[in-house]
Parts: sequence; C-alpha cells; structure tokens
Amino acid sequence: MDKRYLILVNMTGAIGMIMIDQTVIGIALPPLQRAFAFGPMELQWVVNGYTLALAAALICAGWAGDRFGHYRSFTAGVGLFTASSLLCAIAPIGEVFILARIGQGIGAALMQPAATAIVFGIFPAELRGRAMSIYVGSGLLFLAAGPLLGGFLVQHLSWHMVFLINVPIGLVTFTSAVLFSGHAPKGSDIPFDFKGAFLLVAGILTLTIAIQSFGDGTMAVSISLALAVAGLLALGVLPFRKPAPGASIIDFSMFKSRVFFGCGIVLFCIQFAMLGQVVYGAVFIQNVLAFSPFQTGLSMMPVVLTIIVMAQVSGYLFDKVPFRLLAVTGTLAISAGFFSQAVVLELNNIIWLVPGMMLIGFGLGLLASTVTTEGLSHVSQTQRATASAILQTLRQTGGVFGIACIGSVINLIEKNRISMVAEKLEPVADKRQELQLLLFQSEQAQTKATDQLRDHWPQALAELKDITTEAIAAGYYLGAGVVLLAAIFSIWSFSQKAKSETVPDTLEQR
Repeated sequence: MDKRYLILVNMTGAIGMIMIDQTVIGIALPPLQRAFAFGPMELQWVVNGYTLALAAALICAGWAGDRFGHYRSFTAGVGLFTASSLLCAIAPIGEVFILARIGQGIGAALMQPAATAIVFGIFPAELRGRAMSIYVGSGLLFLAAGPLLGGFLVQHLSWHMVFLINVPIGLVTFTSAVLFSGHAPKGSDIPFDFKGAFLLVAGILTLTIAIQSFGDGTMAVSISLALAVAGLLALGVLPFRKPAPGASIIDFSMFKSRVFFGCGIVLFCIQFAMLGQVVYGAVFIQNVLAFSPFQTGLSMMPVVLTIIVMAQVSGYLFDKVPFRLLAVTGTLAISAGFFSQAVVLELNNIIWLVPGMMLIGFGLGLLASTVTTEGLSHVSQTQRATASAILQTLRQTGGVFGIACIGSVINLIEKNRISMVAEKLEPVADKRQELQLLLFQSEQAQTKATDQLRDHWPQALAELKDITTEAIAAGYYLGAGVVLLAAIFSIWSFSQKAKSETVPDTLEQR
C-alpha cells in the first residue's frame, strides 16, 4: 500500500479521537452535571475549558509544527490528549475534570494543524481535494459512531467510559506516528512571539469570562464591562504590534487575501452556532424530551449521516464548481436548519427536528473539508501549518464565543422566567424563594430538587420544561443569525474579483 495512504489513515486516527470526544461530550453532560453537581457556569466550562485551550494553543501549535516538525508536534499532541482523556475518566472532583479537559484541548491543538499540514503536504495538487475529503470523511465515521457508542457507554456502563475509549485509539495512533516520524524533517528555526501569545490568550479568556458573567450574574455589570473592554483591547493591539521579523504570533499579512479571510470568518460563524447545539441540544433531548443517553445518540444520526454523505460529495464538487457557490449554499443551509429547529422546538417532538438536523448536516458536510482546503490554497507551502493553525484558531474561538453568548442568552431567559413562574405559583414569599431555588436546582439536573417539586409543586415541572425550551430556542435563533451573516459575507469574500487578486508566485492555486 502507498505510504501516503498509510499516513492518511494514521492522521484519521487523530481526527477520530477528536470527533468522538466532541460528539459524546454533549450526551455525557447531564450525567456529569449530576456527578459533580455542576451549575450552568461549570457546565459551560466543561466544554469551554477544552475549546478555549484548543483555540488559544492552536496558534502556538502551528509554530511548534513549523519549528520542530509536523510529525513531532503531532506525536506530542496524541500523547497529551490520550493522557488527559485518562485523567478525565478518573477525576475525583469537578475541578480536576475541567483541568483534564484543558489538557485534552492543548493535545488536540498540537494534533490538528500538524495532521492537516501533513495530509496537505504529502499529496500533489491534483489529488489534494480528494485526499482532504477522505481525511475528513473517514474521521466523520468516528463522528457517526460517537453518539451511538457514547450513548451506549453512558447508559449501560458509565460516563467514565466515554473518555476511556480514547485511550486505545490514542495508543495505536501514537505508536504509528512514532514509526512514521523516523525520517521526518526537523522543521525550521523560527522565533516565537511570547508577548503576542499572551495577548491572544488573555484577550480570548477575559472576553469569554465577561460574556458568561453577563448571563450568569455572578459579577457586577461594571466588572463584566471592564473585562470585556480589556479583552477587546488585548486582541485589538495584536495587528498593530511590530515583533521581530517572522516572529508574529499571527501573520496578519495572510488576511490580505479576501479568500483566506473569508474562510476564517465562515469557520468562526459555523462553530459559533454548532457548539451551542452540541451542548444545549443534548440537554434539551435528555432533560425535556426525557430520552435515554443511547436514544439521544440515536437522535443525532440525521445530522451525522448527512454530514458523512455530503463530505464525500464535497470533495468532488470542490474541483468542479466555484467555491463561492459551496460557501453560500452551505452556510444558508446551516442557518435555515437552526432557524427551523428553533421554530418547532416547542412542539417537543424529535420528528419535527429532523428536517433542521438534515439541513445542518448538509451544510456542514459541504464545508467540512472544503473551507480549510480553499484557505490553504492561498498561502505558500512553508506557511501552511501556521495558516492551518490560524484557521482552526478562528474556528475554535467561534465555538468559545458561541458557548459563552448562547449560554448567556439561555441563562438570562431561564433566570427571568423562573422568577416569574415562582411568583405565579407561590404567593407566600418564603415559599416562593424555596420554589425558585428548587427550580434552579432541578434545571441543573439535581434529582432531589426534582423529586421535591414533583411532591409539592408538580405543575412547576411542566413550566420548567417550557422555560428550557424557550431559552434554547432563543439560542438557536442567535446561532442561525450568526451563520446567516457568514453566508452574506461569503458573497463578497469569494467573489470572482477576490479570486483574481494578485497572488505571490509561490502560492499554489486551484
């Protein structure tokens, strides 16, 4: 067998671990919430601890791939991700679990840009579109297995097994990577922009905390505003700094290409909406529709199977049709999918959600590999690891802000509506406070609170389901709006004029 395809299979093992983890975490959230008594903020950090670490570390990982070699960066990432998965499974308290999730995020950051750059680099231009489609599409087989496997493990064994499943995959991938890296180049002597990295991480972190605090109400508004301003300033300074030549944490010259810039915006907006569904969609299906973990995994199949089919079709279309058509069609489909689900969510019937799921799957499958491939086609070969890291950083940062923004919207609506329901159902002030507390605790999947509501205020449970549905629908509307903006932006960014802009001779173009 051609060695290139053996390497492709190994890279698929890495993307497979990440796909499984991202898919099953939503199914595992309600059991995790009960196991560690997580509130809304802690529940967001289960996802955002991973995603924020991934976003912040990706850009540094791009430098590591260029500096030490893609294979070495990839191997280190696989090792860290596997060890962190094991720590997630055996974590004794919630704080340790969230720290292990951060470790998973850093490990995934080391893997992703290196794996993409390796696959992109070993195939010639005429085979690259199909190879990238196989790379992403084969990884999506893990995505298909993830919900069902995760649901089965959570329901019949334990949520711990959701993370232990990464260990054997990681060991095989790590061993294969070591064998393939024997004759790999060492990379180049590239300096690192530590100040830029600090500004990037600090900016994303403080802005995320500020957004979450608006919805949670744990901080004074003035403090939240101050954090938001500080985060925006830290990020805003980055393009105007003048680090040593070749040392900038982000090479902003890449964004002079409208196509590359547009690819980053599309990835940001899609992930903004998608992580909201991964978290709150699973909560809705399990807590409102009362599905078991395995049934929850089964209910995700319309999205997953549509992604798999369209990911293979997109590899063929990428070489045949203008990319603007793919980008606009894909983002419009995703936006329409979120909008349609938000409209029918109150019907509390999974059947009505299926068309929206398939629309989302159609759009995601169409853009899963093509956006990154198109973006990397507009940078030089020596910049591809860094360019891949920039695109993936934008994608994951979109997910971080998506969880924060959608979570804040959901928290605000739930708090206001719970207060209104408590006032309506309980005229006595002391009892009203008790009812309000029980509603908040039941919303956090605390079974004792739910039992007390069932005994003393049974009508409150029905009200609570309506509150959850209304809040999540609002989050879906927000996600739909953000992806719609990406569709509008794509019309300009991927225009024929953008494609005909002057490109350096060193760049490979489709």
